Formats: sequence, C-alpha cells, structure tokens
Amino acid sequence: SFHLAFKEQPFQDPGPNKVVWVTSPNFNPRPSDAEIDTIVLHHTAGDSLAGTVKWFEMEKSQVSAHFTVGKDGSIVQMVSTFDRAWHAGASEDIRGRTNVNNFSIGIEIVNIGDGTHPYPQAQVDAVHHLCAFLIRHRFPGIKQITSHEFIAKPFGRKNDPINYPWDSLKDLGVPLNVDVT
Repeated sequence: SFHLAFKEQPFQDPGPNKVVWVTSPNFNPRPSDAEIDTIVLHHTAGDSLAGTVKWFEMEKSQVSAHFTVGKDGSIVQMVSTFDRAWHAGASEDIRGRTNVNNFSIGIEIVNIGDGTHPYPQAQVDAVHHLCAFLIRHRFPGIKQITSHEFIAKPFGRKNDPINYPWDSLKDLGVPLNVDVT
C-alpha cells in the first residue's frame, strides 16, 4: 500500500519583494457599499515575520492584516483585499468615518515598536513597492495612507508605526495622514 506523509514545514520568509499567501481566519466580508480608499500602516510589535504570521493564523488572536512586510522585504498576504481584515480596531479617519477596516487595506511592518529599532531599507522599499502597486494597479481610488496611531480611538491608544520614514512614500501622490501633533 502507498502512504504519503507530509511533514509540516516551518515558515520561511519568501525574500525581498516576493509575496506568499498564508490564510488568516480573521476576516469577514466588507460592507457591500465599501469603497477601498485608504491604506493603514502598522508595526507588528514583534520582531519576526514568522511570529506575526503564526499569530494572524490563530483564530483566538482575532487580528489580521492584508499584508505583513518582513525586515528583509518579504511580503506575506493573509487576507484578500476584497475582504475586511481586522487590523484597525476602534478607529476614525480624518474625514470622520469610523470602522476604518471597512474601507482600508492593512499593512503590518515587522518592527518591535519600541521606537529604537530601525526599518531596514529593504523593508521600506518593499512597503513603498506594495503601496505603489495597490494605488496604481488595484485601487486607483486610494485617497490616503495613514498610520494606525492617527486613526485609533481613543486617541493615544496606538503609536504605530512608530518612527516610520514617511518621506519614503511622498512620491506616491496621495496624502499621508500621519501627523498626530
């Protein structure tokens, strides 16, 4: 008799600007009238892409993002952009719209989030490339890139992505709504 045995392989970063799919159970349909016009950037508050992927794979975490970008520029997509990822929590954007998850794409950036850890250039480049792709090829109606800090309610609940180099996104031609001061 023939028997196939599969050993679960440990997660491996795909490499700079390469994308892999790992499904998160933590999503639901967007409202039928939702127009995706916002990108929200976060930091993971963890130090590894594998750890974040594992956390987002767990139903009990009740969190997810559409994409997570590793320090080496690896990209993992975990929720379809057609669906609503659970990344923003209680939130309100600059236009006064609440439930930002309904109309946004969430991108997590691997960073411990203590304010001292840098964002490596390969990671910053991958975030830029991903945002550019989303704006130019998938969602030309994107009207803003914002920080989790800027939209989280109550104000002060989140600080991410702390010290992100926002100037790296200025050439994308959409407002960066990130200044909380």
